[in-house]
Amino acid sequence: MKHFTSDQFNWKNGHGIADMTDLFGRYENVSRFTIKSTRTGAVRTYEIDTNAPGYEDGWDGEYVLYTDNLFDGTRVTIINN
Repeated sequence: MKHFTSDQFNWKNGHGIADMTDLFGRYENVSRFTIKSTRTGAVRTYEIDTNAPGYEDGWDGEYVLYTDNLFDGTRVTIINN
């Protein structure tokens, strides 16, 4: 499993965004990963959001949307740049 820190993402209103090449250095298909908060030290596990609109179409290969399944609205988008 891949592990990241919160400062590797741009956050706004509980939604983190990062470019795939910044995280992995190349295209990589990742279904789960963790993010450790640099502020609190808390670790959350994120997985592909299969309930998000566009999941069935693979978001046309442009990005992947992840959720922590805690129902607090926190999501992560990794853009396939």
